[in-house]
Amino acid sequence: MIKLFTVFATLIIFGQSFTKAATQNTADTTYNLGFENIAATQALPNKWRMFYPAKGYRCESTGDVKHSGNRALLIEQTEPGDVRSFASVVQEIPAKFAGKTIEFKAWLKFENVTNAVALMIRIDNALPKMVGYKSLQAQQIKGTKDWAQYSVKADIPVDAQTIYVTPLLAGPGKLWADDAEILIDGINITKAKLNPDFDPNHPPYCNNNAVSGIVKLKDATIYYETYGTGQPLLLLHGNSQSIYAFNFQIKALAEKYKVIAVDTRGQGKSTDETSGPLSYNIFADDMKQLMDSLHIKKANILGWSDGGNTGLIMAQQYPAYVNKLAVMGANLFPTNDALPDTVLNQVKQALAVYKNSSNAKAKMQTRLFNMLLTEPHLTFNDVKKIKSPVLVMAGEHDLILEKHTRAIAAAIPKSKLVIFKGATHYAPVDIVKEFNQTVLAFFGN
Repeated sequence: MIKLFTVFATLIIFGQSFTKAATQNTADTTYNLGFENIAATQALPNKWRMFYPAKGYRCESTGDVKHSGNRALLIEQTEPGDVRSFASVVQEIPAKFAGKTIEFKAWLKFENVTNAVALMIRIDNALPKMVGYKSLQAQQIKGTKDWAQYSVKADIPVDAQTIYVTPLLAGPGKLWADDAEILIDGINITKAKLNPDFDPNHPPYCNNNAVSGIVKLKDATIYYETYGTGQPLLLLHGNSQSIYAFNFQIKALAEKYKVIAVDTRGQGKSTDETSGPLSYNIFADDMKQLMDSLHIKKANILGWSDGGNTGLIMAQQYPAYVNKLAVMGANLFPTNDALPDTVLNQVKQALAVYKNSSNAKAKMQTRLFNMLLTEPHLTFNDVKKIKSPVLVMAGEHDLILEKHTRAIAAAIPKSKLVIFKGATHYAPVDIVKEFNQTVLAFFGN
């Protein structure tokens, strides 16, 4: 049953947050974590809402049983349900904090619980898509127990947009919750340091229909989104990713350029009607056709990982289309002269997971991973022919060997090399400001 409960609960968008220590008897006026504040016409405390229209349960503020103060939250099953039946009350919190961890505490009391009670944290990005999740359900807390404090802790992802916290009752029984707390890096949420870059209206990159378009090719449909005005800047993401890979770049780049962010063939919202091997040459030709369809004669290009490989091929094969090119973590060939054996072995292990699946997504993933082991087929003589200025970037601890990155930069006539100290292959996420400033400075010169 616990496995069923775990799967079912994880699929849902949870949401809540409490912040009031057990020693406090005054309600928190911001988050109402003591469940003290309630409107006369409502059953639930202010700031809280039903997460799920749970049939056969009642969720309400009560003054009959409480840990401190005048009121607590009550969740009770009033009619029998199936094994998946549960109820919870949630509160949504903007992920506007500079901290790296969130801890949700609450005092719980429960009676005759046969399935489980739990505290949960769910964190969504702007899409919205779940990017963080923690709960207490694995502890199988059930039965009857007087007031005790429980706690659950989760890491806050860098792209967190909304935090949800919730007490939950699964199956029969009664659950009371009171005197909750939320801590950001161990500090009460009301005193936690705020992230000055947090945008409450952050666009849902790769899911923003208002600025989206498609280009239909003979054997694929390419999805793209456009932001900003000015000189065109094409963004090309990495293997198995989407436009969202540039979540931390698009806003900054769109302040100076007309950003065309693309889902590569068969990834994100782009489709692929072929079934044979994929290649970066195919991707490069797709981008040429995209630019032709959008009447873009020449563009700057920023490519990360696979996108960098595609960008290098474009600069070599279609030089008239490329103004300036910036690549992050690109490689010319897929051997241990470019990538460590550990990385190549990890790709092979990932392939083994998908090889026996007939699922369409698994088949596409197999093709994408196979490409990592067989592509690209560039040489240093090939990139010597590139006439566009090229910014060659990598992290100090990149997946691509540093000697290979340096050799690429040395081979390209008009190149600039940047190795981000302390960063990895994921520098666009790890060191956002430094990465963005480096790219903008290059395109702006």
